[in-house]
Parts: sequence; C-alpha cells; structure tokens
Amino acid sequence: MSSKKIYEFADIIAIKKREKELEEREEKERIKFFKVCSRCGEKKSIPNFSVDKRNTLKGGRTNICKVCKVIENQEYYYKNRDKILIRLKRYRDNHRGERKTYYRIYQEKNREKLSKLAKKWYQKNKKRIKKRNLKYYQENLEACLLRRKLWIEKNKEKIKKYNREYKRKHKVLKAVI
Repeated sequence: MSSKKIYEFADIIAIKKREKELEEREEKERIKFFKVCSRCGEKKSIPNFSVDKRNTLKGGRTNICKVCKVIENQEYYYKNRDKILIRLKRYRDNHRGERKTYYRIYQEKNREKLSKLAKKWYQKNKKRIKKRNLKYYQENLEACLLRRKLWIEKNKEKIKKYNREYKRKHKVLKAVI
C-alpha cells in the first residue's frame, strides 16, 4: 500500500489544474499579441493588422495583414483602373465648386504651413528647377526676349528707382572701402 496521504493527491491535482490554467493564459496572451494572416498565412504581431471596429470578436482587427491588403488594393486598382478613373473624373466634374471653395479655405487657414512646404520643396529641387527653366528658355528664346522687352517698357519708372537706390548704396560702400 502506498504511504501517500489524501491531501498529497489533492495538491498534485491542484498543481496540474494550476499548470493547465497557466498554459491557457499563455495561449490567450499569444493570441492577444500575434495573429495569423488569412491571405499569406504568416504569424504577425497585432499592429500589422488594420483596425476594424466591426470585428470585435477577433480583437477589433482585420483578418488580412496590412502588406497583403496593400497588394490586394493594388491588384484591384490595376484590374479596374479605367472604371476608377472615370468615376473619379465624374466626381471632380460634379463637385468642382465645392472642391474649389474647400481648397481656397484650406489655403487661407494653412498659408504658413504651405509656404514652408513650398520653400522646403524648392530648396530640395533647386537644381532640377533651374535645369528645367534653362531648357525652356533655350527652346523659347525669342518669346522670352520679347516678354523681357515688354516688361522693361512697362516698368521704366520701377527700373529707374531701383538703379538709383543701387547706385546710392554702392557709392556709400565705395566710400567706406
């Protein structure tokens, strides 16, 4: 006969029950932090899945990872490109006035932000812009010279005023040197 007492068996049963609870908890934790994509079949962390409020049973996330969703959207776009472009053009044409007022208001509210972005873009693309402008000037030399000539005729007073200021400033500088 075994020399074990009843309370020892109870402890073993409690320990096994506790181990089983811990295993279940670990599995739940794994489910909380990882999910398997139904498209590619890879196990990925939760932030790799888009939020879907309708899907509350599966943690409020979609069942397709973000990478697979991007690929799916690109495939759809290229298969239905013509339909999509027609729909977008129709929308632009039907909502021209609304879009115009929206952009005007947006520009008024965000004038400084847009100005900073434009300056930053210009600094980043300065060489490319100069190259493009030089190419245009060379291809349209006659038109550019004519435009310059017309501007000079229309702004004679402005040019005289600028020249006077320039000479006055540089005379002072020459005297100092």
